[in-house]
Amino acid sequence: MSSENRSELVDQLMSAMRNQAGRGLMLHGAVAERFGLNFTDLKCLDLLRSEPELTAGRIAAATGLSTSAVTTVLDRLERRGFVERRRAPEDRRKVVVVPTGRHDAEMQELFAEFGDEVMAILRDYDDERLGFLLEVINRLDGAAREATARITAGNRA
Repeated sequence: MSSENRSELVDQLMSAMRNQAGRGLMLHGAVAERFGLNFTDLKCLDLLRSEPELTAGRIAAATGLSTSAVTTVLDRLERRGFVERRRAPEDRRKVVVVPTGRHDAEMQELFAEFGDEVMAILRDYDDERLGFLLEVINRLDGAAREATARITAGNRA
């Protein structure tokens, strides 16, 4: 492949990734709005589902949000019944945040049709291509995490 063709392909890929990221934000924003939340609330809730019993400080570190912003998010999630704050049994001074699961069925229903569509698309690819896609997505995720850390570190300076 010529460098001109490669450059055009990379440009098209970058554009497609921006479009897909934007569509993902819109999808998650629509779901969040349905539950009286915002995008940040929903993403923090995702984090809580993947790492049980997080502290507000750990959520701040993982998201790049300030601790006061995390407190606001947790207040909203708690008011809507998504999470509970509990004292850690091993250290009563420590407060952990635990998802309640109260809205999980409703949320899963909203994502179900899209999930079926994604699965239909993935079935079109063999294991080797799926492995390649997984590698690319994991590398892009790592790059995004590092960029977020750099940007948020600059905000605290």
